[in-house]
This record gives sequence, structure tokens and C-alpha cells, in this order.
Amino acid sequence: MRKLIVLFLAAMLVLPALTLSAGGQNEGGAKKKGFVIALSNSFYGNSWRKQMVDTMQVAAKEAKGKGLISDFIVANGDGTENTQIAQMNSLILQNVDAILINAASLTGLNGVIAKAHEKGIKVMAFDSIVSSPYAYKIEYDFNTWGSISANYVVDRFKGNAKILITRGVMGSAPETGDYEAMMKIFKANPGIKILGEVDTEADIAKSQSAVANVLPSFPDIDACVGMSGDYGVVQAFVNAGRKVPTIVGSNRAEFISWWIDEKAKSGYDTISLGSEPSIGAISFWLMIHILQGDKVPEMIQTTYELPLVALTNATVDKYKGIQPGTVIAQTYTDQWVVDNIINKK
Repeated sequence: MRKLIVLFLAAMLVLPALTLSAGGQNEGGAKKKGFVIALSNSFYGNSWRKQMVDTMQVAAKEAKGKGLISDFIVANGDGTENTQIAQMNSLILQNVDAILINAASLTGLNGVIAKAHEKGIKVMAFDSIVSSPYAYKIEYDFNTWGSISANYVVDRFKGNAKILITRGVMGSAPETGDYEAMMKIFKANPGIKILGEVDTEADIAKSQSAVANVLPSFPDIDACVGMSGDYGVVQAFVNAGRKVPTIVGSNRAEFISWWIDEKAKSGYDTISLGSEPSIGAISFWLMIHILQGDKVPEMIQTTYELPLVALTNATVDKYKGIQPGTVIAQTYTDQWVVDNIINKK
């Protein structure tokens, strides 16, 4: 874990103790195919979530071509528990084999997950996870990332700064973990003054609007930190004719490109942190192995180091020319899942 903090890396994949039956095998030991897998995505309102769905669709197309699945159903929600519960109930009625969840709440879906479990439907929560014992879980270590963000600001300003908190998708496990870790550090440093908080939904346009609305109230802002749509925060300051403060980025292409240009012009210095939308592909391929009855690690708590998901001034140029509308992420394949999870020693 110390290595994670030093390198700004990694994802924590935690799989609960679930009994894997031999139901993934046909008579004679052949693995079953043609599963129906569904995605219940609580929120579709920012580029990260859209890219996540896209990466899962690519994986599903490959799996369907190999005959591993017969269908991949995508249900996108509006960020509320009630909508996602309705999604889940509908998928249960369709008798799907498995449901992958990017959850609106850590606890609010536990009842419907238990219902799916009773029906023999496998459930896996990823990115924004759940607390249900009936779900597999894959998550990044957002608490550590929140600590990195806060400590960067504290160190950068020698413990004295005026901060605007830019909240992400409120209620989601990643945003909650990130926020709580940041606030713990800020509260321990009395020279850090929290000017206020804005709700950005981690979206560029909403970030710009939310920050623009409060700028007249805060003539002096040293830093903006949180799971925002980072480039939208930049635009709010630029359009107001204000100097852009230190903004801790969220690995979106528009911010990365602006940062590279601004670094060359003025020496702008910051960091950027973000999870990879392609974690959805990891959950998809892992679920296929679970459905087939393959043995997967149980009761493990292992830190898997994914490719670089945090940038500094020394590394950001690597992403010059990043495609607009995307978030930094690599492609995760079935073979990656086999090598790094199924056959992990």
C-alpha cells in the first residue's frame, strides 16, 4: 500500500466469500456458453460513465462472437436508488444469468441484490460498489486517492490555502471515499479554509456552471479539488477573467490537453487523478469465468497495480493528443483477467 501512495497507482479488487457452484459445467465437464449478462449503471451523465459502457460493449461484442454470451443488456439510470432498484427488478424478471452493477448507493440496493441471489443470479458491483454479502466487488482505492489530492494541496500551499471543493457523483462510493479522505486531511490542517462545495456530477458542462455560479462570492481561491469535470472548472475561471487556480484534475482529455498547453506557456503545475472506465471490462470478463464455474480467488484483498492513472507535470506530456471526450484508460482483455485474477498466485 505504501508503494501505491508513492506511485499514485493501483486498484483494489475485493471478492467476497461466495460459493461457486459447478453449475457452469455441462455434463462431461464442458463449460456452458450463451449466458445473458446485464449492466445496471446508476448514472450515465458524464464522459467517464459513457466510456465505461462503451468498453463493456466492446468486450460483450467479442464475447458474443465467441459464443460465450447470447446477449448483453445495458440499463442506464438517472443517479437515484429507486431507478436502479427498478432496473434490477426488471432484469430479475428477465431471468438474466448475471447483473453487473455500478451502484447509486453503498447500501440502498442490498435488498434487490438479495432477491437476485435467491433467484440464482450472480451479481458483481464495480467502481461504485455495494455492501451486500451477495455481490462480488471490484473497486479502486478512492480513499487513498482522496488523501493524495488533499496532501498535494496542503504541501503545495504549506498548509495555508483557500479551497473550493468540487464534488463528483454524490452518493456514489468512489465520491464518498474520496471526499471523506480529503476532508479528514483538510480538517487536520487549520490553515486550510474550505470556502464552499459545489455539485459537479463529474461532468464538464455541469462543473463549469456550478463553479461559475459561486465565483462572485469567492474573490480568492487557491485550489479546487474533488471529482469534478476538471476542464469545466478551468473554463469557469477563464470565462470570468480570473486566474486559473491549482486544479486537481480527473484525467479527462480536455483538461489534460489544456494542462499541457498551459504548462508550456506559464509553467502551470498540478496533478491529475482518476480511475479507469475500463474497469467495467474487467468485471465483465471475470463474471463470464464465474458463470462458467471457473475457480476465482475468494476472500482475497489484493492490490492490483493497473497502468498509470495519476499524472504530474513530469508525466502529463505522455498523453499529448489524447482523444477529446475520453478519460485515460487502457484496454482490459479476457487474457488480462485470466493472468491477473484467475491464475494469480
